[in-house]
Amino acid sequence: MSELHSNSVRGAQPVLLHHDVDGIREFDNPLPGWWTAIFWATIVYALLYPMYYHWGIGPTVLTELDSSMTEAAEAQLAKLGPMQVDESTIVALGSEPKKLLIGRAMFRTNCAVCHGADGGGAVGPNLCDDSYINIKAPMDFFTVIRAGVVAKGMPAWSPRYNDTQILLLAGYVASLRGSTPSTPKPPQGDQHPPAWSTFKSDALPVTPTVAPSKL
Repeated sequence: MSELHSNSVRGAQPVLLHHDVDGIREFDNPLPGWWTAIFWATIVYALLYPMYYHWGIGPTVLTELDSSMTEAAEAQLAKLGPMQVDESTIVALGSEPKKLLIGRAMFRTNCAVCHGADGGGAVGPNLCDDSYINIKAPMDFFTVIRAGVVAKGMPAWSPRYNDTQILLLAGYVASLRGSTPSTPKPPQGDQHPPAWSTFKSDALPVTPTVAPSKL
């Protein structure tokens, strides 16, 4: 076997290997260089893929999904035009699932890092209970998201989003009240009665969970 291989490597006439399978024999020829290169490239890729997508080097697949959803949401926003900035608009968003989907895409891309993808809290507080630090009425959601609370680590989002986008995000955050996150943080701030909370987060379809701080 080694002699046959050495003959083919030295450029001698191709020789047949000794083994026979159903009358079929094969020459002792090396694989083409391009084929071998592709084979090793697939092995290297298979090692790099989990490092990039699952070990924290790059974004996860779900993060990329949320980014795509945000891009689609922004395209839809361009068709909506300006919205009236007032409490009635925020309240009305609770019964408009399509607009809440846009707000959810924005929330998961920008806010989930601090508040959790389901709003249950992470670095930032839980947004699903009846207790808030800076919220006393629905309009406060818009104000806090727009201006931020720098002392508490909540950035102002007005440099990045216009008022219509902030309204949609505020409507979604408000809709989280009364929902059940997977791992909720303990309540923080003052508890408020649910009288003004007319939102319906359960109107949204369920999608896979996958990215500023307490309102």
